[in-house]
Amino acid sequence: MPEVYYYASSDKVSDIIDCGLKLSASYDKEVLIDGNVQQCFVGLINPRDDINSYNSQSLTCIKINVRSDKCYVADSFVYDTIKDKPENLELYNKSVIPLEKYIFGTYRKPECLITSTILAGEASRLDRCMDLPVIYENSEALYINNILNNFKEQYNNFDDHLLYSLFSRLAEMGKVDTIKSSDGGKAIFISSSGELYCIRKPELIKIFQTEVPCEK
Repeated sequence: MPEVYYYASSDKVSDIIDCGLKLSASYDKEVLIDGNVQQCFVGLINPRDDINSYNSQSLTCIKINVRSDKCYVADSFVYDTIKDKPENLELYNKSVIPLEKYIFGTYRKPECLITSTILAGEASRLDRCMDLPVIYENSEALYINNILNNFKEQYNNFDDHLLYSLFSRLAEMGKVDTIKSSDGGKAIFISSSGELYCIRKPELIKIFQTEVPCEK
């Protein structure tokens, strides 16, 4: 069975491991799943996706073996953004998919929606030396890296455009000084400590043009 992670009060962890945790008495939220509102525990794919809880002295992370048909993944970043705008709640509801169909890096803040009671023996304490995912640090970092890599493949000179936009904004804020070439195609941004950042200014239209290899 898949493993997901759940933070609980440290003083309750032993009881959860020995006796389980009843869904109807301790659920975290109610979510529309497959057309029905269901009670859910909210867990994580990676314990480090909630770094505050990860570093908390009052919370302990437990790993839970769940049935695939009783666990879904949704994007909590979407929910946090629109929770005060009920007219947009459908965007969150549409993000709910079965755990087995989730592809890592698809959601910025994936949350695991566990729709069943946690039975005795299904949970255990997280061993930070043995149980932490090692392929990636956390889901947000993976999500951002995926976006950047995809845009680098799609758009020419994407890195230069991104850096030029950032440093131009810093210049507007008075954080850096700027020296531009006569044709405007190059710029040197100078930090308050004197460090130089040499950035090309790609023409915006060229970013969206695909380079075609020359035929020989």
